[in-house]
Amino acid sequence: MNDPTMTAPPGLSPEFGIAQITVTTLAAIMMIGLGFLPRPSRATLMWSLAFSLALLSTSLTVTATGLELETLRRASLGVLFSSQVLVWAGLRAWRGAPSMGWVVLPVGAAAALALTSAGDGAGFSVVFRIVFLGIGVFPALTLLELARIPEGGHRMLRPLRVASIAFALIALVSAATIFLFPASGPEDLVLTHSVNWIGLLVNAVCTLVSLLWLAQGATPGRRDVPTRWAHFSTLGADRLTRAREREERSWSLLSIRLDDIPDLRDACGEAGFGELSDSFESCVRRAFPADADIGRRGDGWMVVLAPRTTEVLREQVRELLVTVTALGPAAGATVPLSASVGWASVSAAGYDLSDLLRSADDALGVAAAHGGDRWERVS
Repeated sequence: MNDPTMTAPPGLSPEFGIAQITVTTLAAIMMIGLGFLPRPSRATLMWSLAFSLALLSTSLTVTATGLELETLRRASLGVLFSSQVLVWAGLRAWRGAPSMGWVVLPVGAAAALALTSAGDGAGFSVVFRIVFLGIGVFPALTLLELARIPEGGHRMLRPLRVASIAFALIALVSAATIFLFPASGPEDLVLTHSVNWIGLLVNAVCTLVSLLWLAQGATPGRRDVPTRWAHFSTLGADRLTRAREREERSWSLLSIRLDDIPDLRDACGEAGFGELSDSFESCVRRAFPADADIGRRGDGWMVVLAPRTTEVLREQVRELLVTVTALGPAAGATVPLSASVGWASVSAAGYDLSDLLRSADDALGVAAAHGGDRWERVS
């Protein structure tokens, strides 16, 4: 969420540290007050913790710098690294996958331990860049998660995407300098500190803008989607547990998503795309019988858990794809409308809901990559 190299470096005015604390304080307050409290969920909790952790570690880092407590400053810097983990974890929770937020603990502890144990010579410069490169993995993973959520193509998520790309590239370039310019001491980092402190402010603002938009429902009128998805996840996991106990092999999970969602958003506008998503949801609900569990992961993205034989389910999927294509003119869409389906059965992916979702999503990606308007089944 923020670049951990950007603490107040030696030679810079203390006002820079105050600016960092001010920005992270406002970001934490806004995410908690406008994101988590109105829309409590695992995702908004993770993002609120990310900004809160950034505020705490930034405050400790600036304070330790002023009091010349080097060990505390380095430990706080390592903790600041781990806020990136929570941004990634929140996006995983947003799309219904296990958040893996617990990763923040070992990552933060390892970063703090590495920095405090690095010594004061050229070794610290090397260790710092290696730790920074390791944390750069999580902004890269954030980019992957942005591509997997249904809102991923929306322009309001571009600030987070740009900030993540910048973080990952800076980490990569910083690590590359180890070989290009051998370290001679901690003073090697003065230029990095002096330039990159601005990135904390920019990164925090970009991340806040995107995550607040996402937390507040992405599209007006869709505020109940996370709650409904949580209900589907609980119900689906329970059904699969009982199916495993009874050794029922006919259960399958379908991940169904409209093709070219970013183009549809641009063509229809937010309000028009919201109405189109509602019509798409109605099509999905009519296509499957009442004993199928249907969840909405986001606008234009549905999941169906149904106990049906392969032959019956195949015919229902075919009819659904035809219906979605015909929905375009009826809904006033100005671009061709189609959907892709990823299909995973318990015989291929097991009875764990998360495993089924992951397999179905992978198959969905294959179907969409081949042009959409088709289904792909995990064999």
